[in-house]
Amino acid sequence: MDCSANGKHWLILLCFCFSGAAGSTAFGEEASPSNEMAEPVVAPATDRITTAIIPASNPLVPTGRYNLLSWNVESDGAESKVICDQLADLNKNDHYDIFTLSEVLPADLKKFRYALGKHYKYVYSKSGFSDRLEILYNENKFELVRHFEIKEINILNRYRAPLVAHLKDRANGTEFLVMVNHLARGKAEIRQKQATMLVEWARDQTLPVFALGDYNFDFVFKTRKGNPAFSNMLKDNIWRWVEPVELIDTNWYDNPRNPDGIDDYPGSILDFAFVAGSAKNWKSTCRVLVREGDFPDDETTSDHRPFEMVIEKP
Repeated sequence: MDCSANGKHWLILLCFCFSGAAGSTAFGEEASPSNEMAEPVVAPATDRITTAIIPASNPLVPTGRYNLLSWNVESDGAESKVICDQLADLNKNDHYDIFTLSEVLPADLKKFRYALGKHYKYVYSKSGFSDRLEILYNENKFELVRHFEIKEINILNRYRAPLVAHLKDRANGTEFLVMVNHLARGKAEIRQKQATMLVEWARDQTLPVFALGDYNFDFVFKTRKGNPAFSNMLKDNIWRWVEPVELIDTNWYDNPRNPDGIDDYPGSILDFAFVAGSAKNWKSTCRVLVREGDFPDDETTSDHRPFEMVIEKP
């Protein structure tokens, strides 16, 4: 036997094995999503910097700063395809870490998640009638510790219970609670009771709490007053309202029985962001998002404007 020839065969075989191992997992298993090919991040041409390769599964850089967007997407007065497109446009480059949505049809829960991207996960409420509350979060950035509804605030089992997500920042270990609300509209006494119960719930929390949503508090810019439920919510300074940097209408309403193309409640807002517990010591700003052609709305778009809250841990 020619030993030199045999050695060549073994060398070829070893090269083949090592080259094959570089592109597969043990026992022929498919690569998990965390092993996906890295995506290039290309610097502007003027910078003349070599392209950096960052694995798609890398945790985000810890900053302690989070961008949240809240929106009543009007389940019975908008088209989900239009809302999906608008969500995707608002979230270019994964701008928002967390979304809190109200009036979401059950059939649209997954649609809105896919509009943001597969790395966004969601939890949703089970209370209410034809619509739900939904919280979506960037799973690359946060671990979901738990989620729950505050069922006792779902008075008479006829209204929407607040939905809460307990999130943990994967990069720095920060934990906090995010809540989305949609309080009663037609029954003032129910809304007032809900606001009072939210105060009592928040009084006992040990984690930072960020609460966003449609509260129907009817805050009027000219008088700087809301309805009685708004006063209940601010009792004892348990909650702090994160007032928008500019007061802008968040809802368009033209009575369908006598439509005239004019907003019946100008200079007022229904949508709010609040902080409680140690979150009151965080830096927080709120801004209503105005987009071209958003008001007056039509049968395909929401009658609410989205708003954002940016929070920063001290």
